[in-house]
Amino acid sequence: MTPGSPHTEKHMGTRGRITELLLKDQRTVEELAEALGVTRNAVRAQIALLQREGVVEVQGQLKGTRRPAAVYGIRAGAEVGSSLAYSIVLTGLVRVLGGRLPSRQFASIMKEVGQGMAAAVPRPAGNARERVIGVVNVLRSLGSLAEMSEEDGKIVIRGNGCLISRAVQADVRSCAAMESFLSTLTGLPVTERCDHGERPGCRFEIEVPRGK
Repeated sequence: MTPGSPHTEKHMGTRGRITELLLKDQRTVEELAEALGVTRNAVRAQIALLQREGVVEVQGQLKGTRRPAAVYGIRAGAEVGSSLAYSIVLTGLVRVLGGRLPSRQFASIMKEVGQGMAAAVPRPAGNARERVIGVVNVLRSLGSLAEMSEEDGKIVIRGNGCLISRAVQADVRSCAAMESFLSTLTGLPVTERCDHGERPGCRFEIEVPRGK
């Protein structure tokens, strides 16, 4: 099966086919258009999107009759597509660590993982409550159906859909990573109260100092 064949075109859009070609070799817009059998404008539109997402970048120039043509390639370290291997590796790693490390050491590692996750997303600003609201929005942007409520003087964040479900399935103590993630972003004490029973669900309780 070659790029541009009817079978490939049926199962992969122009964007995916451009990515596939650039993974093999750098190319100009003209070369991509010719290989895919589409217009240059169609390629330019997809290239612009891929550039904004940090997947594709200009990696050189090719002399032309009028002006140099940009040569595009996949940016080093770019995430290209999704792979089931990520979840398989994550599950296996957590299971091995959980089986070999003492509970205190495992918890320390999960806490550090959570802090690293927090460093990779925007940190909410404002007072304590505004920061919690900001964190809920961060969770939603990452794919969680997070909801916020107040119970017994505490703010409770419930997540319908765990962001690290694979890790939690491997070892329920992995919830400590999300606890650390939320605490680091809000700057507030967070306690994990997740339900790991027949109907698992995320629940984190946050202490908000009075007047904050």
